[in-house]
Amino acid sequence: MKTLTISVAAYNVEKTLEKTLASFNNPKIYNDLEVLIVDDGSTDNTKDIAKKYEKLAPNTFRYIYKENGGHGSTINKGMELATGKYFKVVDGDDWVDTDSLVTFINYLKQQDSDLVLTNHVEVYPNYSKKINLVDGMQPNKSYTWDDNIDIKRVVLHTLTVKTSLLRKNNVHITEKCFYVDVEFVVWAAYVSHTITYFDLYLYMYRLGESNQSVAKTNMLKNIKMQEKVSYSLVKMYDQFVKAKKMEPNQDETIFNTFKRSIGSTMRTYLLMPTRTAKSKVRSFDNNIKNKSLISYKKLNDDNFIRLIRKGNYSMLSLAKVLYRIWVIKYGY
Repeated sequence: MKTLTISVAAYNVEKTLEKTLASFNNPKIYNDLEVLIVDDGSTDNTKDIAKKYEKLAPNTFRYIYKENGGHGSTINKGMELATGKYFKVVDGDDWVDTDSLVTFINYLKQQDSDLVLTNHVEVYPNYSKKINLVDGMQPNKSYTWDDNIDIKRVVLHTLTVKTSLLRKNNVHITEKCFYVDVEFVVWAAYVSHTITYFDLYLYMYRLGESNQSVAKTNMLKNIKMQEKVSYSLVKMYDQFVKAKKMEPNQDETIFNTFKRSIGSTMRTYLLMPTRTAKSKVRSFDNNIKNKSLISYKKLNDDNFIRLIRKGNYSMLSLAKVLYRIWVIKYGY
């Protein structure tokens, strides 16, 4: 059994895939690493780049072609085919720090926690920013959700999870849709009991490109997908709460993770004209209420969502102004 399977979501990524795959290419870890390059129906030279690495190290790199089904379908295919003890997703326009990956795999070989967390770096065209979302955890030590730890949220870039847990719980991610990585990380947090943190800046997350799904123009274009994922998340959270299997820390981490997606959908509405935005937000919020009263009430703990809802959404104009200032200052 391999120690780690990395599933690479690859759709028309000929401009970035070489950098992605080169970051995994170190003979020191060939025996412990499996890289599944899941081609989601690409029409560019993605296949040729992937095949180059498969030929270079066939016991490490594996090219898989499938019909286009969206980001979630590549994760589902990766979970199905993975042979590694641990499972990690890397997008085909991102990469890892190779030296950190070698260290990471050596750590994983001595590890048995369900969930393993690392740091990541946001890489913009002109600068980069290191991100650490963990507090109160000593590196390389195993914890449980019962312990006094503070995991602010879980994101795709920080998370590695036991493959067997994903299969045991029949984890399946929504297909033909963007923004579904949140479903994956929420599931991973929910099915895990033990957690270990490694103080490594492993994942290099590319941001600031106009063609990315998280770019503002694309988020507006894909608002229906954001809504679909948001509704999926609130129903998931509803089920998790009713199952009464979450520890308080686990509940808070999962809530802090999925509420950002709900807030992100609302912020996308704020890019629309005020009257349209107010109508869209009200309808979206009512749908959340109808799908999960538990989630609806809990979301009121979020300052932004509480502001949006205040006075029957009468503060939405103010929220638009504040958000415009935020976007100008921080770019997201």
